[in-house]
Amino acid sequence: MLIIPAIDLYQGKVVRLTKGDPSLSKIYSDNPLEVLKRWEEDGAKLVHVVDLSAALGQGDNAVIIKDILKKAKAKVQIGGGIRSLDKARELISLGAERVIIGTKGIDESFLNSLISAIGPEKIALGVDVVHSNLAIDGWKKETDFNALDFIAYLQFKGIKWVIYTDISRDGTLGGVDLTMIKELSTFEKINIIVSGGVSSLKDLKKIKNEASFVWGVIAGKALYEGKIDLRNINIDNS
Repeated sequence: MLIIPAIDLYQGKVVRLTKGDPSLSKIYSDNPLEVLKRWEEDGAKLVHVVDLSAALGQGDNAVIIKDILKKAKAKVQIGGGIRSLDKARELISLGAERVIIGTKGIDESFLNSLISAIGPEKIALGVDVVHSNLAIDGWKKETDFNALDFIAYLQFKGIKWVIYTDISRDGTLGGVDLTMIKELSTFEKINIIVSGGVSSLKDLKKIKNEASFVWGVIAGKALYEGKIDLRNINIDNS
């Protein structure tokens, strides 16, 4: 199980939100490249980068993201406001390991075109969940789509990667909802990455021991607040 540090970009800074609310943001650095270097030096093999500004329709951090992709030694997956084939192609051409699609993932025509353009291995669908339903538009709107039904649809479409985020716990350090995570075990053809609520090494060990099908766990605030140390995680981090 891979531990994946998150670098969330908002107005040029590295931040963490609480439950996806920009008004509840905390700035951790005004130098994203320094943060990237720190996680790489601590052993990160994959970094999760999200352009929150683009996701929220408040500009973007495109210049910073290009710099990250140019200088990164670790693999990088990029998300946030990717709503066109051209942008997805550009990010892959710049070296992104995969692009993360959010709201546009419910557009079947776009999804089909994206799969044809860059291939299913280069696409991760961000399944952002509130009250068991899919949330869209930068987490601002809850839909009537059941998250598990949506993932079943994605598996049918041949998607290989899903990033499952529990919005109610994201950025709270409140612990993970293992019951909800275990429900993802039926999706055998998808690599599952989970996010939301990681607060300690204990949480990571719970996922590793009780939901061994999980491919990776995204850690954000727990890393930034020193609740877990990427260098000294005593679970399989390969």
